[in-house]
Amino acid sequence: MTREMNKDDSALEPDSPERDQFLSDEWESDDGALIEVSLDPSSWHNSLINDLKHRGPVMLHHIAERLLLEQPLVSLLLCSDDDMRLMNFQHRGFDKATNVLSFPVGDDFVVPDDVPDMESGLGDIAIAGETVMREAAEAGIPAGDHLLHLFTHGVLHLLGYDHIEPAMAYEMEELEIVLLGQMKVANPYHEDGLLLGTREAG
Repeated sequence: MTREMNKDDSALEPDSPERDQFLSDEWESDDGALIEVSLDPSSWHNSLINDLKHRGPVMLHHIAERLLLEQPLVSLLLCSDDDMRLMNFQHRGFDKATNVLSFPVGDDFVVPDDVPDMESGLGDIAIAGETVMREAAEAGIPAGDHLLHLFTHGVLHLLGYDHIEPAMAYEMEELEIVLLGQMKVANPYHEDGLLLGTREAG
């Protein structure tokens, strides 16, 4: 069951009784692209959630349209750095938080215990709230634009894109630039490589 989110513009206080509970929602574009969302409200500002709620499904539709796909479904976990660190260690062996992780359908994705069950569709994406805010502040870019970039990056991973080999990395980056441009988001890349560590090992 979907629970109503707080209307204020800040994360919950650390001692809030809701702190350890995930909220669920569904975000759908006019064309049927669907994001099933589970989020930790203690780690996310409502302004960021609302921004992605409006732009995320539109981006998902743009991806499907450009790649000639049926309107997709993805599962999105908006979690804390602590949860991301645990998942990053469990699945990849890196004992630190990262900004985004993607798990294509069929992967053995282990989520925090109190995350509601969701349909996977193309697969699961996890994004860490504190990391999004920190990276955006360090780069001097809008946090909402950075979040949309990470979401886009995560979806492309679900579709088989990767940045291990230079040729595929270039193709993935160029596609992200085009897709983000459709959403009036500035090119997130520097001339010398990917901004904010989405190509990093951990």
